[in-house]
Amino acid sequence: MSRWKYVLLTLSFVSGIAITNCFAEPGVAPINAESIRTDQVLGIRTHSCGHVIHLLMQTRILRQSGQVGFGGAMYNPHLGAMSKPGDLQLLSVSLISDAGEGAGPIYQIQLQNCSEIPVGDFRVSVVGACGQIQPFSPTAIVTVPRIEAGAVLELQIQLPLTCLAIPNPAGVAVEFNTLIVAIDSFDELIECNEVNNVLILNRGEIAPLAGEETTVVDESIETTTPPAVDTVPVVEGGITAPAAPTSPMDSIDLDDLELGEAEQTAVRIR
Repeated sequence: MSRWKYVLLTLSFVSGIAITNCFAEPGVAPINAESIRTDQVLGIRTHSCGHVIHLLMQTRILRQSGQVGFGGAMYNPHLGAMSKPGDLQLLSVSLISDAGEGAGPIYQIQLQNCSEIPVGDFRVSVVGACGQIQPFSPTAIVTVPRIEAGAVLELQIQLPLTCLAIPNPAGVAVEFNTLIVAIDSFDELIECNEVNNVLILNRGEIAPLAGEETTVVDESIETTTPPAVDTVPVVEGGITAPAAPTSPMDSIDLDDLELGEAEQTAVRIR
């Protein structure tokens, strides 16, 4: 076997291990798992983040000028009429899986299409930086083919493994401490609000994705105390004594009762 074939087989084996690590946890499925193989295995940067730096500068200029985007009506060639530009909004960022051996961290990005029409073919970028973003900071880029009007979309994106070894100004490789997330990161869509597309987060302050909480309802059962019942006294010898009469008729001995006495007793009972 030639040396090149041996090298290719070794790389294929290592690639399989890396992808297995990406899917080690159930439910974790980053949509860029295939495209990130080169970054994960070989440590070769496949994406630069110059477009994110440009978007950050543009967002800063818009904020300083007080203009958040394009607010006027414009001609929409798809509808053949004038319409107001829509808006994509970055809602939240959550941690799905932290960095492990042979795999970078995975984050869930939640965004919403605040437009009245579906939009698509735009890109989302996630950058891991150490203090300050650099043109070749570790970057992951995914393409969103379509999102319906008013819909909320959740994307699981994995950073390349190189985010754990970023050279600092002293030349020492350190882990990233800042996460930058940008939707429509190449500024391909005209929006009425351009400043809600970027979030700059401290890595340590990104909360894990909250699971479904189970609400426990304390159901108290009301118990009713039964009324007290007079017990029949028991005499010696195991013979039960007769209970007290519950009706006036119980005190009449019908065998020894004469007719006159019966009439008097009936009158007395009435």
